[in-house]
Amino acid sequence: MAVITVSRQIGSLGTEIARESARRLGYDYVDKEKMAKLLADVGFPEPEIQKFDEKKPPFWDSLSLERRKFLHSAQAIIYELAHEGRVVIVGRGGQVLLKDVPGILHVRVISPFEARVKRMTETGGLEEKQAGRFLRQGDQESFGFIHTFFHVNWDDPCLYDLIINTAKISVGTAIQWIAAAVQSSDMAGREEEARVRLADLALVQRAEARLMDVVGNDIRLVEIEAKNGVVTLKGSIASIRGRENCEKAVAALGGVLKVENYLTVAQFYRLGP
Repeated sequence: MAVITVSRQIGSLGTEIARESARRLGYDYVDKEKMAKLLADVGFPEPEIQKFDEKKPPFWDSLSLERRKFLHSAQAIIYELAHEGRVVIVGRGGQVLLKDVPGILHVRVISPFEARVKRMTETGGLEEKQAGRFLRQGDQESFGFIHTFFHVNWDDPCLYDLIINTAKISVGTAIQWIAAAVQSSDMAGREEEARVRLADLALVQRAEARLMDVVGNDIRLVEIEAKNGVVTLKGSIASIRGRENCEKAVAALGGVLKVENYLTVAQFYRLGP
């Protein structure tokens, strides 16, 4: 069920390496365009996808209900893709979300800033100063997205199994390294354990996104766990009807075998009108 996540700097040739690795290995390739289609399939309009996807949010918007629902839905899709296996996932925090799951190779593709600027001027039709600004903004967006929502530094080498500097390593060599690593005996074993875990992780994210439609911002008072298809709800809810609605909403999700509802009903007092 080998899976590859690829984190890359703009202009590092990471996209080209990821795409060609997927083609040669016969894996599915999931990039921004494919992710946008999958998100649209679960109900997100294109403007929201463009607004939220891999973008560092303004401080006041980082915890908005719409953005959080988007993130839970995107994370569920990543877990489901990994569950299916034989896929290359580009960006979207895959190196963090799938960090401790067996059978997943995490790749980082980098290149010096000057080399990336040169590539952008030669192939992207930009002047040198324009290319520099474009790259700095892209790096800031990617760093900010990972730091804000996953609380890690995307340059932390401990997040990756293989770091490739394309200032020295060719695209062809990088693809050979990735293929050799993902097909090695180091990546084998514990497939069933990984699949069960990924299915449960996806369920938790789907349930989080679904319950936001039911309880809104009170989702912060609800704790969701999943194990072998059994979803457990804990925390507080404002009414008996709300408790029942939460259970029904989660039970309707695909892959849920049973809902154990331990939500307690509590009266909330809010300030303001």
